[in-house]
This record gives sequence, structure tokens and C-alpha cells, in this order.
Amino acid sequence: MAVSTLRRALHTRVGVAILTVAAAVGGQIAAGGPARATAVHNAAGAPCPCSVFPPDSAPVTADSGDPYGVVLGLKVRPSVNGRIDGVRFYKSSANTGTHTGSLWTSDGTLLATGTFTGETPTGWQTLMFADPVPVKSGATYVASYYAPNGHYAFDAGYFINDPAGQAPITAPAQNPEGGGNGVYTYRGASAFPRDSYNDANYWVDVFFDDSDVPTGPPTVTDATPDSGATGVSATTTVTATFSAPMDAAGMRFTVTDAAGKQVPGAVSHNGAGTAATFTPATQLPSGTTFTASVQASDGWGNAMSGPDSWSFTVDTAPPPYTCPCSLFGGDGPVASVSTDPNSVELGIRFAPAVNGSVTGIRFSKNASNAGVHTGTLWNSTGTALATGTFTGESAGGWQTLAFATPVAVTAGTTYVASYHAPVGKYLYTTGYFTYPRQNYPLTAPAATGSQGNGVYGYGNSTTFPGSASNGTDYWVDVVFSPAAG
Repeated sequence: MAVSTLRRALHTRVGVAILTVAAAVGGQIAAGGPARATAVHNAAGAPCPCSVFPPDSAPVTADSGDPYGVVLGLKVRPSVNGRIDGVRFYKSSANTGTHTGSLWTSDGTLLATGTFTGETPTGWQTLMFADPVPVKSGATYVASYYAPNGHYAFDAGYFINDPAGQAPITAPAQNPEGGGNGVYTYRGASAFPRDSYNDANYWVDVFFDDSDVPTGPPTVTDATPDSGATGVSATTTVTATFSAPMDAAGMRFTVTDAAGKQVPGAVSHNGAGTAATFTPATQLPSGTTFTASVQASDGWGNAMSGPDSWSFTVDTAPPPYTCPCSLFGGDGPVASVSTDPNSVELGIRFAPAVNGSVTGIRFSKNASNAGVHTGTLWNSTGTALATGTFTGESAGGWQTLAFATPVAVTAGTTYVASYHAPVGKYLYTTGYFTYPRQNYPLTAPAATGSQGNGVYGYGNSTTFPGSASNGTDYWVDVVFSPAAG
């Protein structure tokens, strides 16, 4: 078949493309699929680690003839809890290029991926994941690989009547999530293969292991900072290490102060799923005691018997700092773009912990926040201390105004930094100031019932922003330098 004819078929309908390729290599689909030996279709029962197909199994059609990049996959289902350590695929000599392998949930959540190395010209190729993936009994998973130049193994009709493999790991002919087995996609190297046609086998497989799977509740085996620790850095992260790989999606990991206020932050996980780290979104106030608490289930659904909690105290000495400095530094905002088109002044209340000077104002901009912007520093009662016009702005990101003359500010005194957005369309994050923002020696206090933070005021020109709502941050900042000596 001419390549141009094949290309038209591919672009018309993916299913038709596979039918066309099959016809080109001997019409297996039309013929109802190739004959297959029972030994190939049903792996002999064997201790695990194990796979769906026996080590010496091979396709009837090693090269489909299709020259286009495609992701090919196999749905698998364990009958017991276990781990999938890696994936493999059968390769023809024409199946060239760099191959990547992946494991997915049945709905397309990526669980692991990697690149095949040390490949042989033909036969089974192996990828072991950096960390084994916990899998649950009765759940369906998809193992896949990307063939950048096509020419993949292809046996049509393989899964029409029977599953492949034998407990504890099989490839179902039909599955509760719908669709046949043998899956593919032409949507790109990192796409989830959800299409199927005529139950074809593309000769992808997994390495499954059911040994040493825990059955009891997981526990926290280590924590940092240590329980009861004092003198902890204001920039600390908080880490819990677990006895088993944990389910990241269902984990609850919090850090709260003595008043019960929850510290904002983000939770990350190591590749093995055996450790979780909470990174606060702000420095922690000096001399304050915090309590960390974590509760989760492991990758097989075994839940902790209850939350594990421990406390630590931040050093009473202020953290080291380097200035000129700002509240947000280089942090990019996680924010929404307002649709408000009205002229408005947006600001932030802050206080320095040491004497010094404010040398300028910053704000984070999106492309729709157009027009000429002015920046102003105010005292807490609304007296303007300095103002200026932003110049040389970029389309987005942090914009900086340097005052003609720095403004002296006093430790422990509250000031307001603001900018004027003539057409609105500003960035905002609702609820940001439920907790203070600190980057020593600067602090933007939390919003309280009597005094909000994240402030604004409507008007056609520069005006003192005296209103606040819901602790909303409008991503305004200052540039501060401490006094000499």
C-alpha cells in the first residue's frame, strides 16, 4: 500500500487506519484474528515476579507495517494486591527510535513512566520503573509504550473471546470500565491510549510482584523536625516518612500554629511514595510552636489507625536575611484574573521588623491589566509618603517602580503599598491572608475582623485603598533596604 493511501486512512479514522494496516500485512482482522497456541495465550501459573505473557512468547505479526508514531497498550488486572515494577514490549527490527513506557489507571492517571535503554534489535524490551507502583486487587491498569516510528507488533482479534495470562495477573478480554483490550492512540507520545479496535494484541506487558505487600495499617516511621524540637529554622519544611508507599491523593497533611490557624503550603511526595513533605508558603514566625498532623492510606487502601501528630518550635532569633528584599521575592502568584474593568487602587498592609527604607513598589501583572500604572507608599492613616509611575513594563510578571527618593520606615509600624490599575483586570487570590505572609524582615499581617489585608479603593486616580474583602491578595509588594549598621 502506498504511504499516501495509508496516511489518508489514518487521518480519516484511527480505527480504519488499523484495519488498513492489518489488511496490508495479511488481513488478520478480516479473517477474525490469527491462530494462537494456548501456551502463548495463557501464561503458565508461576511464582511472582511474573508477567501476563510467558518469557518466550512472540507475536504472529512482529511488524504491523504502520510507519506512524503511536502509543500502544495493554489493560491488566491483578487478582491480589501487589506492585508493578515495570513494563515490556515486543520489538521488530523496524520499530526504531527512543521508546518510552508508562503505567496508567484505567481512567488515564499517569502512575509511572520511563525510557527504555539498552534495547536489542528485536524481541522483548524491558523498562523497570524508578519506583514500584502499588496496584490493587481487581482494579484495571494500562501498561503502554510509545513507538515513534510505528512498525509495532500486531495480532488482530487476540482478545475477542478470552483473557490472557493467569492469576495473579491477567489481561481481560472485556473489563468493567468498558471497551476491548489492546489499546492505542495517535495523539502524541505522552497521551493515554484509550482507543481499541478488534481486540488486537500489541504485545505490551508488565512485571508484577505480589510479595511483601502489607496488610496492616501504615505508620509514620520518622518525622522532621523531630517531635519536641526547638530552635527550628523559620524556613523549615516538614517531612513524614511512612512504613509503606502512600496514596498521595487521599493524604491530609497540615501544619497549625498554637492558635489553631493552618499554615498555607504545598505537599510533595518522593517517587516511592514513602515520604511526604509540607513546604510552607511563608516563613514561620520566630518563637512560635507548630503542630504537624498527617493522615492517609497506603497504596493498597490500608488506612492509618488515626492521624499522627507532633510539635516543634521555631527559633526565637530572627532568621538571616539579605536585602534589598521584598515580601514575595521571586514567587510567581497562583492567582485568578479579575474581570472587573473599573479603575481601582490595590494594595497590601505590611510592617518592617527593623528600621530601613522603602525604595520602590512592585505588582504582578497580567496582559489584560493595561494602561499607565502608578505606585504609592502610604502611612496607615492614608497619607501618601511617595508616589511614581511605572515605566518599561513587560506584558506580564512582576513590574517594579523605584522611587526618586527612598522613604524611611520605622520598625513595627504599619504601612500600605499600592498601585493604580486604570482598567482593572488585576490578579487576585481570595483568602490568601488567612495567615500572615513573612519574609523577614517584612511581614504582611493576616486579615482580622477589625483590620483586613489585601486592600483596595475605587477611583479614577490614585486613592488610598482603605477597603478589604475576604483576605484577598492583589499581589502588590515593596522593595525594602534595612538601615545601615
